[in-house]
Amino acid sequence: MKVVTFRIKDEDSAMQEFHKAFEAARHRGAMAPKSKVYFTSLEAARNFLTPKRLALLRLIRLRRPRSIYELAKLAQRSFPSVFKDVDRLAKHGLIGLSRARNSARRAVHPTVAYQAINLWISV
Repeated sequence: MKVVTFRIKDEDSAMQEFHKAFEAARHRGAMAPKSKVYFTSLEAARNFLTPKRLALLRLIRLRRPRSIYELAKLAQRSFPSVFKDVDRLAKHGLIGLSRARNSARRAVHPTVAYQAINLWISV
């Protein structure tokens, strides 16, 4: 089963990592790419992973809509609000977006490539 993991990182650690990356970029140094998603608090994670966004993820995985418009119909939500949520989820790597090649309108096809989300909280 493919799983995506979110981690909670305190603000001080996040800022230290940001400063290291900034200094490396400023001096044109190499920085290893980060593929993890961090939140600064459990509240921030809850604000991002809202029930409506989680429902969209489930619908994409289970129903495989061919477009964001079709996803909005399945979710029984307005297209603009679904588009906004899909865009946000895609920017964080939770949804893949591809253009349909044989569609006249070139619809954007959302995909989810995992079955679970883990939330890792260090104490």
